[in-house]
Amino acid sequence: MVLGRAFKNFSNNIKTGINNFLIFFKPTYSVNAVTYFVIPGAPLKKNINAYHFGKGELTEAKFFFNQAFDKTKKLSFAPVELQLIEGNKKLIDKKKLGPVDLVKSSIRH
Repeated sequence: MVLGRAFKNFSNNIKTGINNFLIFFKPTYSVNAVTYFVIPGAPLKKNINAYHFGKGELTEAKFFFNQAFDKTKKLSFAPVELQLIEGNKKLIDKKKLGPVDLVKSSIRH
């Protein structure tokens, strides 16, 4: 009985150690909220708010991404683009509210 419990504790410690070691190699995540400001007669501007998450925190980042989209939609901010990014550059998911593509093309010209 005692030996079985000791073995179980040992195997749990090994699993925890391996998981902690593997977290080192997992990417970080971030959620970018890009808000475009359209004021007639003024140059178009954009504001980027970045929310960073630690290594391997994909579920937390996805939850925040979906929560931010729902809140932005509820408050009816437009045009807004939300981006879920893995590491520094890999885009996992993107959602847009309002005429983001039209505003982006106006900023470039």
